Amino acid sequence: MLAQQYLDAIQRILGEVRGDLPQLAVLGGQIADRVLDGGVWYVYDNGHLLTSELFNRAGGLALLAPIQLTRPRFGSDAVRRGGAPAAGRVDPVEEDLLLARLAVQHAGVSSRDVVLFGSVSGRSPLVVEMAREAARQGALTIGLTARAYAATLPPAHPSGQRLDEAVAVVLDTHTAVGDAEVSVPGLAEKVLPSSGVSAALMAWCLVGEVVEHLLARGIEPTVFRSINYPDGPERYRAAVARYREEGI
Repeated sequence: MLAQQYLDAIQRILGEVRGDLPQLAVLGGQIADRVLDGGVWYVYDNGHLLTSELFNRAGGLALLAPIQLTRPRFGSDAVRRGGAPAAGRVDPVEEDLLLARLAVQHAGVSSRDVVLFGSVSGRSPLVVEMAREAARQGALTIGLTARAYAATLPPAHPSGQRLDEAVAVVLDTHTAVGDAEVSVPGLAEKVLPSSGVSAALMAWCLVGEVVEHLLARGIEPTVFRSINYPDGPERYRAAVARYREEGI
């Protein structure tokens, strides 16, 4: 059964993540230190799941903040109609580098902050430049990426770096090379990718370590409750207000 093979692959990843718990515990303490110093824990995901998984969730932390990035659609209508791109358009890679720097600067990332970057392959010039810019601002940078997969791919950033080379701390998602996990007779490509599952698993484990460190220091972080309870919207608004007032 393909489903069983997929579950076996996820079980393998789960075992690898268990081995990473000491690293996550240390990193959780470092994040807690920065949050208690007034820092913000930012997240930018270039992959598939973390873009919405970590934010405004029951059981999640109010202190997590996404870095918003809206890509301009230069000449998109003209391209769809078969027209030529607008004259003088910058090189796409240079466009990505500029957009990355502006996104980090607009977010207000500072030396007190933490930024977690998610990218399965880690080769996108955009996410690599965002990590480099966050590092220039003095933030603690974390890369959530598939190291074995990334090692098989040529970097696309002009520096020659992939994400795992541009951040201070690397968290390995242990995703298979190519991301998909299951080979199927009769199909040229593997099926059933694991990167979304493993990235979410690693990220939530790290959140758990941060919560544990904060509680050990006598600090209760703001945690969201499900908005689906009858008083859910009211409690959500109260949680947001508490975080804005206390910063934790």
